[in-house]
Amino acid sequence: NGNLTRAMIVTTLYRIENSPATTGLPNPFNDVAEGAWYADAIIWAAAEGIVIGYGDGRFGPDDPATLEQLATIIDRYASFTGAALPEQREYTGFNDDADIAEYAKAAVVRLYQAAIIEGKPGNILAPRGNATRAEFAAMLRRYMMQSSINSGG
Repeated sequence: NGNLTRAMIVTTLYRIENSPATTGLPNPFNDVAEGAWYADAIIWAAAEGIVIGYGDGRFGPDDPATLEQLATIIDRYASFTGAALPEQREYTGFNDDADIAEYAKAAVVRLYQAAIIEGKPGNILAPRGNATRAEFAAMLRRYMMQSSINSGG
């Protein structure tokens, strides 16, 4: 249940994709040092449109990931892989929907409809709260199951 960092998310997805070569790809972030354990993963994810950083040249690899950031990255990863996420349920909203950042709203809705994101007791998402490694593992497992079912695999 430890905090999840932004670098951990991207590194996990990069490894799922068998750690593609990043030779020749630009590093768009001034806070991702060459040779850092997460550098290739972040460079790859940026090149594939899975992450865009904060918009000021920073990625924040060691920053705790929020739940809305996690949802956005998983949603962009699904687009990258071409996974068709099923609409299994209607999105009726969380009690704290107003707290979801505009950039993350569509991702939260898609992942909720696909039964990948669940929320917390009291029908809240806590979108700006720190995501845990356990939440990421559960969401990733649900994503992998959904994308496997819908790709015929």
